[in-house]
Amino acid sequence: MRPDSRARRLVVALLAGGAMVAATLTPALAVAVVGGTDDDVTSGACVRHDGGTDQAIEHCNDPSSDDTPVDPSGGDVDPNDGGSRRQANEPFAIFDPTDPQTIVAGWNDYSMSDLGAGWQGFGYSRDGGETWTRSYVPGYPADTSDEGQESPLFGNNTEAGDPIAAFDNDGNLYVGGISFNRAGGINGHVYVARYDAQDVEIDGAPDYPADYQFTRIVGVGTPSRNFWGIFQDKPMLEVDRTANAETEGNVYVCWSRFTGAGQNKIFFSRSTDGGDTFSKPMQLSVHGKTGSVQGCDIAIEGDGDVYVTFRTFADPSTPGENALYIVRSTDGGASFSRPGKIRGIVPYAPNDGTRDCGDGPFECPTSYVFARIPLEPRSTADQSSPDDGVWLAYNEVDPDTITESETSYNSAGFGQVGRSVVYVVHSDDNGQTWSDPVAVDEAGGIGHQFFPDIDALGGSLAVVWQDSRTDECYSLQRPMGNTEDATACPNDNVVNTFVATSGDGGTSWDSIQVSTEGHQPNFEMFGGRDVPFQGDYNWISLVDTGAGLDAYASWTDNRNVVPGEDPREEEQDGFDVLQCRVDLGTEAAAGSGSSDYNGPRARTDAPFSGDNCGNGGGLDQDIFGNRVSVP
Repeated sequence: MRPDSRARRLVVALLAGGAMVAATLTPALAVAVVGGTDDDVTSGACVRHDGGTDQAIEHCNDPSSDDTPVDPSGGDVDPNDGGSRRQANEPFAIFDPTDPQTIVAGWNDYSMSDLGAGWQGFGYSRDGGETWTRSYVPGYPADTSDEGQESPLFGNNTEAGDPIAAFDNDGNLYVGGISFNRAGGINGHVYVARYDAQDVEIDGAPDYPADYQFTRIVGVGTPSRNFWGIFQDKPMLEVDRTANAETEGNVYVCWSRFTGAGQNKIFFSRSTDGGDTFSKPMQLSVHGKTGSVQGCDIAIEGDGDVYVTFRTFADPSTPGENALYIVRSTDGGASFSRPGKIRGIVPYAPNDGTRDCGDGPFECPTSYVFARIPLEPRSTADQSSPDDGVWLAYNEVDPDTITESETSYNSAGFGQVGRSVVYVVHSDDNGQTWSDPVAVDEAGGIGHQFFPDIDALGGSLAVVWQDSRTDECYSLQRPMGNTEDATACPNDNVVNTFVATSGDGGTSWDSIQVSTEGHQPNFEMFGGRDVPFQGDYNWISLVDTGAGLDAYASWTDNRNVVPGEDPREEEQDGFDVLQCRVDLGTEAAAGSGSSDYNGPRARTDAPFSGDNCGNGGGLDQDIFGNRVSVP
């Protein structure tokens, strides 16, 4: 196993301070890095929630890699490889409000890929983010624990992901996501698991910070094939941590319901008994009015009012438009207003006939390589403040940068390209009216900004996003990290992570780069090593330490990925990763080729086996994080 980063805490000092409320104008806080390196959240030892072990835990801790062709008679899809260096993306990382030194994290975890599963990773730090321990949400296919086998996920789902989480005021933890099967009956559910605020002793590792209790299915999918039934996706979760006696402790969940070829909808459910039961899901988007929708988020004001935000799409088959919408509840999520439009947007949506481009079946007309970058607006409110205020962070194309595309590639609508910028808008009248957008960091007009998240606490705001201003090959006319010749930019310092803070309600911002190393976001680690994927979001969390505010930012990062060459390609484009394949044509000529080879094969356009060294570093995508101090 590669060694733990044992990353020292990165402290970002916000030098100019002072308490403020949403409507108070005080200077924005100045930001300065005072030391440390990034935290590799997914680098620690793997443990089970109850201290036991099973095949998945052993696989997660296994650093072995062997390029020997796979024996298909084994129960392990690839018995030659462990799983300690597999992909991780789409993180959350949140503070325990009762213990600022405890941070829990989640991500899409691929360490069980060789066991025929992918699951929601769970991690924790007991020293403020310096060191991390890995785990899984119980209920995965190889889970032998009593609690795991009692989970409604166990035995019915091979996959779990899209991680989300929130604590209540007492330190009880709620972790959610989606679960499904990639083959057979899909069963695309939304679930929420509860962990009580009690440490669990783990031999040889820091204590588990919360005691798993149970999992509940909140939104039920259907067992249809090929995702043509009801598939619940893209959930978000929040817990009421206000002082409102009527709503404190309520658990709220929203998600997108996909119905095959039907129109997507936003649904919502709540629990008023600590996650033991959830209400019947209610539809928040209005069919035929808001059009196709997704990307919901939840914000709770200090008085207990609940807001759900989401985005809509311009779709020729529906009356929708590209816009941001909001609904409000004044009764603790029992009912909601009709959707109200916040503003129209110009989505930054890289596309070249499709939103994912790579090699082989994923090759696009320009031959550019890029991962999808969906627009996921994120909202927040200051639950510690009695004042009204809702903030929304999102990225869209700066309209002043829109120009005609010179190729089939586009990013600002058909035939157009433009620069993506992160903006924040604010409402202090219950979502009725909204401020003009404020860019959190103009960055000198260079680079694309994407995957923002926002949090509010104690009168301060913090936003995290990823940013390609360091891309030496930057051009509006092509995707990040690509040269004009559709090869990888020779410098991997393409994307970095930034945090901005505001002390005046979002009127002005100070920003700083919090990643100490950049990465190439377009390594082809997915789809048979043919296409990139970076997940759909990042996360930021604020906590009151008693001596001020701290924030923790987390993001998906490719810095540890080992580059390589793809023998299936006649020309190498620089986006390929380390992989080990048997040349079936050459082996056949030697008398031991395709007729004798029974292992997995690569795509049909190349006479090669599948990758036999998936744990060798070519798939070593990680979650990184950094801590920020807000005095």
